[in-house]
Amino acid sequence: MGDYKEFLRNFREKNLKKRKVRDKNKPIAVWIQDDIYRDFKIGKSLTIILRTEGCFYAKEGGCLMCSYLMDSSPEKITSENIINQFNYAIEKYKEKLKDFSVKIFTSGSFLDDREVPKEAREYIFKKLSEFENLKEVAIESRPEFITEKKLNEIRKYLNINVEIGVGIESLNEEIRNYAINKGITNEQIIKVIELAKNYDIGIKAYLLIKPPFITEKDAIKDAIQSANECIKLGCSRISFCPTTIHKGSLIEYFWNKNQYRPPFLWSIIEILKNVKKENKNALIMCDTSGVGSERGAHNLYGCKCNKIIKKRLEKFTLTQDIDVLNVECECKKLWEAYLYVESKNIVPLGDERKIFK
Repeated sequence: MGDYKEFLRNFREKNLKKRKVRDKNKPIAVWIQDDIYRDFKIGKSLTIILRTEGCFYAKEGGCLMCSYLMDSSPEKITSENIINQFNYAIEKYKEKLKDFSVKIFTSGSFLDDREVPKEAREYIFKKLSEFENLKEVAIESRPEFITEKKLNEIRKYLNINVEIGVGIESLNEEIRNYAINKGITNEQIIKVIELAKNYDIGIKAYLLIKPPFITEKDAIKDAIQSANECIKLGCSRISFCPTTIHKGSLIEYFWNKNQYRPPFLWSIIEILKNVKKENKNALIMCDTSGVGSERGAHNLYGCKCNKIIKKRLEKFTLTQDIDVLNVECECKKLWEAYLYVESKNIVPLGDERKIFK
């Protein structure tokens, strides 16, 4: 196991040398879009991705599918830099901030003092508290940083809906820690869910669809089981994240060798339908970043259904209506064949672009 960790650390360090120096006073990205709130109402959300020094767990090797650390700064980021980034984002969209929610991401953990110092965090919370029309605030963090102290810090300023997104990925600990290298336990997850309830703060469960080293069929089964269990534990919403091939990630290494394929969109539809039918009152979402592309979840490469299904997934997230996921296409037969081949341990199909003309 030690050699494995050392390999991941060296692999990460090699890629980190490719990072470029960017403006430390501007966020990585900021945009406004339609979103669904915890009360199932649809409104606008302002997303701000702050540029920090990056996820400190990722610097030690991190999760196999993630390369968000590549967006981090190779230089020191101060509280002042982060405050300037936040102010830049708010100023850019201030004319559109009527009824809205705010999502603040850091490509790591917003509650980690090494990424976002307390001074910057409290400034952001205080500024957000001044918006009378702010409906919700969402941040992200690894569970080890979700403590009584940090939750008190949030509630000192914000008395509205607050959610903390946690990369649970899977509730199967073998999958999470061997196939993903997440470095957290179910015990930690359950603890933070219960702790957050005491502060009326939601825990949004990020669940990965198709980690490496497992079959497509097992990935479907794991995603469904993990979501159902997270809902029972009291997570405020489920956000499915189909694996995308990030540059500089270990999954890209396997993908380049034709040893990994992102999930089929048919698999995602199967998962969403099953979980929503089982949990009609739960809020289920699906990230569509990269969906339909070669590096993202897709069906037969180049098939017209990729764009259609991506739009249906986006509509499902906003409406929670599983009927919008009723899509048919001839390429569904490929997916069914793929599941069969994997289940029989025949030869892997590999890259269907080279097989199906």
